[in-house]
Amino acid sequence: MEQIAVSSAALALRAEKPLTPAMISALWEIAAVLDEERIPANVPNAVWLMIPTARLRGPDARQDNVWLRKCLERMTGLKLSGQHRGDEWGAVLVAEWHIIEGGSQARILIPPAGVHALRSPGNFVKIETTAAHRLPPHARRLYALLADRKRQREPYGQWSLDNLRGLLGVDDKRAYDRWNNLRQWVLSPAVEAINDFGTVDVTMTPVKSGRSVAAVRFDWRWKDPHEATETAAENERHSTARRKDQDAADAPPMIEDTPQADPLRAWWNSLTETERDAWKDRVGRTFEAGGKVFPRKERDLASAAYDLHIKGSQMRPMKRSQ
Repeated sequence: MEQIAVSSAALALRAEKPLTPAMISALWEIAAVLDEERIPANVPNAVWLMIPTARLRGPDARQDNVWLRKCLERMTGLKLSGQHRGDEWGAVLVAEWHIIEGGSQARILIPPAGVHALRSPGNFVKIETTAAHRLPPHARRLYALLADRKRQREPYGQWSLDNLRGLLGVDDKRAYDRWNNLRQWVLSPAVEAINDFGTVDVTMTPVKSGRSVAAVRFDWRWKDPHEATETAAENERHSTARRKDQDAADAPPMIEDTPQADPLRAWWNSLTETERDAWKDRVGRTFEAGGKVFPRKERDLASAAYDLHIKGSQMRPMKRSQ
């Protein structure tokens, strides 16, 4: 599997405004290019980077740069902050950008403070490119944290709930102050997605202090390259047929029958991750009940977005036939 090297500081990025999954992936790619170009941590002037737009978009993304432009626009001048080994840092990471050569290359200007923020720790985590772009947002961050601990040759990782919320970028959401909500809507789906991705088997164990959960421990078993290759091939199969035996060798590829096509699911799955993120922001990610704010389920978000999409399509004026 192709990998990128991302500094430990880039794994827990925070910003004045929420970072979309596409923005996080793009910033990780920028950090990887800084490493590949061997840019030192301390530079007197801003650094121009030339990065293929296909790399910034990620595997199997849309072939145009519509959402990449929006991503770069939001990243320009965005103030980021982070934490590395207890030390806080802040910087503007993208000062200027240009998409050139017919849309195939992005020329991005990184200020000295941005270079320093992404390079100064000197510790770099190897992350599979596919994981950096395809995993869901919370799974993406957790996967990177586990990879960082693997690099440090630690047998497991354990974080307090407050620290874990910050590292996963949900410390600003009051609903996740409750352990049950954090486990149900963030941690369990993230662990499930990572295990399904296939390069590592992860188990999660709550660590209690008295009757309350104070921390979470993650144990893992990283697979050897042969196992990882087999899992990658398995993940190319339809989701309903993964890890199931096929009765006959000469039978067509196994896909479980579905009663009928679900137009909502088909439309939602046809969107890029950035497009889905934009729809979630548009319909609202949370709801209030009993004076408390709760996150909406993925299915509810998709349903609300689909209804709005259909309503918008119906309101468009029809062209008159000649």
